Amino acid sequence: MLKKILFVCTGNTCRSSMAEAILRDALEKLSDKYNDIKVESAGICAVDNGLATTQAIFVMKEQGIDISSHKARRLNEDIIKEADLILTMTKHHKEAILKMYNQAKDKVFTLKEYSLKDIDFDSILDETNSLYTQLNKRRTLLKQERLGEIKSLLDKKDKLQIELQSIDKAIKRWEQEIETELEIDKAKITRLNNKLPTMDVCDPFGLPIDDYRLSANEIKDSIKAIINSGKLDDI
Repeated sequence: MLKKILFVCTGNTCRSSMAEAILRDALEKLSDKYNDIKVESAGICAVDNGLATTQAIFVMKEQGIDISSHKARRLNEDIIKEADLILTMTKHHKEAILKMYNQAKDKVFTLKEYSLKDIDFDSILDETNSLYTQLNKRRTLLKQERLGEIKSLLDKKDKLQIELQSIDKAIKRWEQEIETELEIDKAKITRLNNKLPTMDVCDPFGLPIDDYRLSANEIKDSIKAIINSGKLDDI
């Protein structure tokens, strides 16, 4: 049974057109294994029959792929329904599709999200949220411990305007001390956040050719990861 993979971006003239071509080229080289997969693309705000951008055509040509005959098409509900797997270039595109047809939620992913599907994002986010909660609790406790000191300083500020500058410095010192005590907690959160890669493919539209190359390489790496992981067998 034929399975359909759909790539989606904004105008269907840059990223999704390159993604469609890159995956189709990769599957053609593995035709014995994936000859039951059809690859297409569309754009949230595409103008039907628009051509791929000159830069996209050039970058794909550098990789031995010809997309000069590509014709853009605007995404609609029917196209969404027909697809077995939808891979978007950004979270915004994913959200737009779900607003258009929420029943597609189990088959819509950003391209990078799908290529990194084995990473336990929920676990990382849960731990990050837990650390944020602990950090806020500690911050509240530390503020309570210093409440008397701060109140005294604020009283002096009201009564002795000539000491205003020195009191302000004392307050800033107090705040810095609290943040210093929280550095370990904040470092843990930063390390966890750094484990979460961006799920968007960079948009090269209107940018120099090197940005198109960067976008094409991001797409190619993600598609390679999907193919190597065997995830296409589970569509």
